[in-house]
Amino acid sequence: MAEPRLRCLSIHAAYQCRHSGVCCRSGWNIPFDAAEANAVRSLQLGGGGVLLEPVGEGPAFAAREANGTCSFFHSNSQLCAIHAAGGHEALPLTCRMFPRVVLHDPRGTFISLSHFCPTAAGMLFDVAGPVTIVDAPASLAQDGLLDGLDARDAWPPLLRDGVLTDLDGYARWEALSIEMLTRGNHKARQALEALGEVTAMIVSWTPQDDTLIDTIERAFDDVRGSWADEPDDQDVAVRRWLAARLFGSWIAYQGRGLETTVRYLGMCLSAFERELTRCGDALQSIRRSDYYLVHESSSQQLAMLCDPPSPLRG
Repeated sequence: MAEPRLRCLSIHAAYQCRHSGVCCRSGWNIPFDAAEANAVRSLQLGGGGVLLEPVGEGPAFAAREANGTCSFFHSNSQLCAIHAAGGHEALPLTCRMFPRVVLHDPRGTFISLSHFCPTAAGMLFDVAGPVTIVDAPASLAQDGLLDGLDARDAWPPLLRDGVLTDLDGYARWEALSIEMLTRGNHKARQALEALGEVTAMIVSWTPQDDTLIDTIERAFDDVRGSWADEPDDQDVAVRRWLAARLFGSWIAYQGRGLETTVRYLGMCLSAFERELTRCGDALQSIRRSDYYLVHESSSQQLAMLCDPPSPLRG
């Protein structure tokens, strides 16, 4: 394996916060550890927000207005009092991280985004060019203190019950899956079904067949020739969103095989389709889906729901 690097999807590389204030108005608890709380107190913000003192050894929290808005948020300027006075580094980790979704594993650090953030959601529709895995720029990686799922000491993701992938094979499956989801003129559901078929062939691999990575390459080669060169703009954003939910996936480490990840993408797509039926707006449907899937759900529980039937269960 190459030296671990910070990686992201090409469609996310140019992300910069545009201060929409959505994260500040969502009613979430925003914790401050002792060092973060002391840094905020040193700013002497006066009426610029209220920090609720910790009980015992617990964290402090930002007070919220009656409508759920963080008390440090200024609705007129759309800016945070802490950010304005102390800069980005003065924010608590929760705020510095949003909308980043991070996986650390032996290959490196993988940074995806939650598209509940309107800026991130808009990039699915606006950024041109193919979707590839690229080195993450400093603006996305921030100061390198990226909180996320730490799988650096974990075994590689399962191929299926009782059989591990290797890191090179898993990385190739991830990259080719992203290519399959985002290329061509097919609908999201068709792309996902094709990925499911290819993955079903791959998970039947045994060491007597060939190397895992050669099996993965052949499985994707069998369908690559049927892809069109130009994407269908009508469905491109949804397919990019599915690729973002696959890239750096926690589910891959929390579930029981590659098929768990594909089933999770099916859950994501079904959530989007339900939201689209309700509101008729694709961008808002992606935002609402990520709100529930990324922020309001346990990824471990989602992995368990998406696990394929175990042969040990009969």
